Amino acid sequence: MPAAERALSSDSGARPRLLAPAAVLVASLLCFFALALLAHPSTPSGLDGRVNAFAAAHRSAALTTFFTGYTSLGQWLVLTAATAAVLAALAWRARRRDAVFLLIAMIVSPLLNLALKHLFERVRPPAESAVLSVNGYAFPSGHAMSSATFALALAVIAWPTRWRWPAAGLAATFALLMGLSRVYLGVHWLTDVLAGWVLAVAVVAATQLIVESVTARRSRRSREKRAATPLQVVFLDWGNTLMVDYGTQSGPMAAWPEVRAVDGAQDALRRLRPHYRLLVATNADDSGERDVLAALSRVGLDELVDGVVSSRDVGARKPDAFFYRAALLRAGRAGLPLAPARAVMVGDSWPNDVVGAGAAGLRAVWLNPSKARRPDGAAAPDAEIRKLADLPQALARLSGAAPVAPPRRAG
Repeated sequence: MPAAERALSSDSGARPRLLAPAAVLVASLLCFFALALLAHPSTPSGLDGRVNAFAAAHRSAALTTFFTGYTSLGQWLVLTAATAAVLAALAWRARRRDAVFLLIAMIVSPLLNLALKHLFERVRPPAESAVLSVNGYAFPSGHAMSSATFALALAVIAWPTRWRWPAAGLAATFALLMGLSRVYLGVHWLTDVLAGWVLAVAVVAATQLIVESVTARRSRRSREKRAATPLQVVFLDWGNTLMVDYGTQSGPMAAWPEVRAVDGAQDALRRLRPHYRLLVATNADDSGERDVLAALSRVGLDELVDGVVSSRDVGARKPDAFFYRAALLRAGRAGLPLAPARAVMVGDSWPNDVVGAGAAGLRAVWLNPSKARRPDGAAAPDAEIRKLADLPQALARLSGAAPVAPPRRAG
């Protein structure tokens, strides 16, 4: 695929990712404007008054103790400390994009809240009916907005992982109880809390929109830069890319009863070896480099690769960015990692070998023998092949080099 076509495909793939947060942002802002009409400073009555009177009439010692303690979790200092802890964890896992997303959301949320409080200047419920003594304006609720922003941002970060539903459930529970605590304790009107919630949605959606737009722009520029950079290293996935994975064998690969190379593997590696360094990059939790090389020797491929990057040795699995950082370090020289643009990942797993490699700055070749469709809205890989025998020509096109001729046969 020519570079211009890949860039166009990348742009079209980014549009669906921008439409969803844009739609959520517009909807949440409309909800906020509707609530703002109900929250005029001079009219803290109607539904707001009835809800606060109901909460005051149904207080109990146990609930008051619980909500008094719980509402302290929404204080600025607590949320700041929690945000810092999450940022540190994301940085350690090399998830810079998610860290930037969370940081922007948690900076914008309190600043916007403070500005709107002074814009509307809505008074709080009567102090004589409140459990706590607080100062400042009421609309929108700062506790409700900041806690919901934090919880929702974490849910968005966790959504691509297997923890999506537990994270979403905990986020909703945390934000809901925080909002209820403000009304129960008599320090906010119901519309203050509702406005805080919808503004949290707006802040997270707007931040997502900004981050996705910047990511798409950088991805396009990165593709253009990579297209002008010659390839030096080819990472090859193990299972069903270089070797057949039956899915029934466990333990170190060297001890497996049967190992078999995929059709055309040896011929493809022989054609590639004069032009690139070849390394196996595998999520082999039970096999280190020596085990993988021993298994490759049983099918005559060990002398055709320059090394192995195994998840057992690295301590992380594809598509984790830490795995790819370790792979680039292994492919580098003199203790310096190889530039990502000089490497390509070849594999059959869309999330592991295509998305993970792309996020780490590598080029990606998707081995797709079944002609599966890529996920809706996903950008096209740098190249797509049906069989490993097609890889030399695909890499030659990516490198802008002459086609890789098949090896001459004796006789």
